[in-house]
Amino acid sequence: MLGRGGSACQVSGMKPHYIALTVLALIFSRGTGEEKVAPTVLFDGSSLEAFDFEEGGWVIESDGAVTCRMKEVVDKKGKPKVQGMGNLWTKEEYGDFELTLSYKLSEGANSGVFYRSTREDPVHHGHEVQLMDNVGFQKTHGEKDERKLNGSFYEGKGPSAHPANPVGQWDTLKLRAVGPRIVCHINGVEVFDVDVNDWPEVGKNPDGTDNKFKVAIKDKPRKGYIGFQNHGQVVSFKEIKIQSLD
Repeated sequence: MLGRGGSACQVSGMKPHYIALTVLALIFSRGTGEEKVAPTVLFDGSSLEAFDFEEGGWVIESDGAVTCRMKEVVDKKGKPKVQGMGNLWTKEEYGDFELTLSYKLSEGANSGVFYRSTREDPVHHGHEVQLMDNVGFQKTHGEKDERKLNGSFYEGKGPSAHPANPVGQWDTLKLRAVGPRIVCHINGVEVFDVDVNDWPEVGKNPDGTDNKFKVAIKDKPRKGYIGFQNHGQVVSFKEIKIQSLD
């Protein structure tokens, strides 16, 4: 506040543009209430403290990636088979968020990232970005609908592009969920942009095709855990960060 007889530009001969810069500096030093909070690092290659998982089911590799492990079990016919050791789940739940990470698939791998999910039934009570070696998996399991391929809004909508690198190379993923809208990019290319309110009917997609969900996609949780799927094939993740937008 200026003293009596002072004018708006009377501050020891300071020029008007200096005063303007000083005012701006004061505003930003006090904070605008809209400062962007830095993302939370969930995994930087050194610790899995942000996650829950079965002991031995996920391990940190020398390259700073976390990779799933399998175990040998015996099926109902007495034959040995390889089985995944459970998913890697965040300890915290997230509603509106932006998740970024890198992933690498082995040949023929089928995996995914669950989000806004329950741990008990992530397929029917959660969402999933499908991660798959499309070529290798379909060689052994037959042709799959696009709604099940890499980068799909799983079971709901196929990817609009296929920007993934050859199997064995690292890909980047960015997933943003705000309210009913969910957008996913792989290697900087958008693969889907959906509004879950467009799926109000159990077992039906907006284009008339069927999905396997027991709950309408519109009615799935709007907040939940993020999980990295161990489906029985090797998949790795690194540089996992999340920005809460709630």
